[in-house]
Amino acid sequence: MSGDDLVEVRGTLDGEPYHAEVPVWASLLDALEAAGRPLPAGCRGGQCGSCTVSLDGVPTPACVVPAGAAAGAVVETARRAALPVLVAELAAAGATQCGYCSPGLVVALSHLLSTSPSLDAPAVREALTGHLCRCTGYEAIVTATLAAAARLTS
Repeated sequence: MSGDDLVEVRGTLDGEPYHAEVPVWASLLDALEAAGRPLPAGCRGGQCGSCTVSLDGVPTPACVVPAGAAAGAVVETARRAALPVLVAELAAAGATQCGYCSPGLVVALSHLLSTSPSLDAPAVREALTGHLCRCTGYEAIVTATLAAAARLTS
């Protein structure tokens, strides 16, 4: 592979600078792995949501973003984007059984809670579109998210 086949990606990951050099065809998910910050990688095609990050403030599956397009972006994983109240409610409701989908769900639902002060179950389910969870049946996730919303607005 020649030097022309690589792209250099620099940005901010969870508040810290990161750097990776990856093939031009690589995704942001690949770049984060190369930078030593791997995420759950389920489908690698944007269908499962497990690798969802906050990309410049927008929940986005890292596997569908070309690495070069994320150069200079602010990337936050569940480590930084998670609302503690949501994490607590998910744990209390038993909504994180195997935990594989949890980081992506937490990023998406934390964004929802931060941007939508009043929620109902249909809004939470809509936010879960594109997130696959094989363990919970989603009801515990919806219940926990609504409980977090109630705590945030009280």
